[in-house]
Amino acid sequence: MDAISQEPALPVSLELQTEIRETDDFFIGGLVSATLTPEQDILILDYHQKKVFVFDFNGTLRHSFGREGRGPGEFESPTVVKADHKGYIYIADFGNARVSIWNSDYTYRTDYKLVPGWREKMNRNAEGLFLSVTPFRKQPNGNDAFMIFTLSIDQKGLQPFYTYEYDAASEWFSKDRLFDSTSYWDITDEGKIVASGKFDYSPIRIIDSESGEVETVFSEENEPITYTEEENEARLSRYPKGSQFRAIQAERTSKQIYTNIQVSNRERIWVHRNKRFGEVDEIDIYNLEGEFETRVTLPASENELKMYGIYGEYVLFRVTTPIGEERLHVYRIEYK
Repeated sequence: MDAISQEPALPVSLELQTEIRETDDFFIGGLVSATLTPEQDILILDYHQKKVFVFDFNGTLRHSFGREGRGPGEFESPTVVKADHKGYIYIADFGNARVSIWNSDYTYRTDYKLVPGWREKMNRNAEGLFLSVTPFRKQPNGNDAFMIFTLSIDQKGLQPFYTYEYDAASEWFSKDRLFDSTSYWDITDEGKIVASGKFDYSPIRIIDSESGEVETVFSEENEPITYTEEENEARLSRYPKGSQFRAIQAERTSKQIYTNIQVSNRERIWVHRNKRFGEVDEIDIYNLEGEFETRVTLPASENELKMYGIYGEYVLFRVTTPIGEERLHVYRIEYK
């Protein structure tokens, strides 16, 4: 499904193929991640229910696996799910400080120890699977770090791929920082890292993973988008009144610039930016030199969309309605 086909001419459009939403038989309590397997099963990771739900392309629930706990095959704080090219399933669980690995038939296989940290993200290229984490502890030299590891059932544990060290105390507000725990990133088939920077206000950079050198900088004109009164009411209603997390969210006046950055199998960089309330969703597409090529739009709505990943000819979005209902949309990418 991830093989590179003959490259057609742009532009690009998206056609909705599947919508997964709550029914009388299924409840989505906290849709934090989703992925597509090589067999085109749709997996949804639910943070609150501590399990993964398996759907077919008709949106029919076929299976679920996992449960709350600290034993084998159990989750405490699962945050991201991804399938590799062989069909193995990987779930990062920072509460248990491990990556839980499952077979393609959704039976539990093993765990890999995870560096204790937060904001785990996973991506894959034609070669394999990668996971990032920002460790809680400083490096031996006193620096903070953003780390990317390779993941494979054929290797023992997580293997280091790239580490970016910085001094958080002195560089906290620096737009020159290459990475932050909120950074979105992906890896090209040649091993180049494409990433946003500090709190997304920095431009997007293409980085050589071996030397750490920045090769290209683009998408430099970013302006914060503030929440409307309607959006604030909707998003704060999702948190208990008087809670500390609600208070933290109330202090945020602007959205993150990006919802995700992904490299497609056609070696194009897809950048999905947050929108203003009620406007169209825009996905900018760049080549690997950071040159803008085209823009894909989705119809205007009051929903919030977050791009979860590109898998061959399909792209996944989480959709959150103004009342907090969560859905998953699977679009087919049409090249014209």
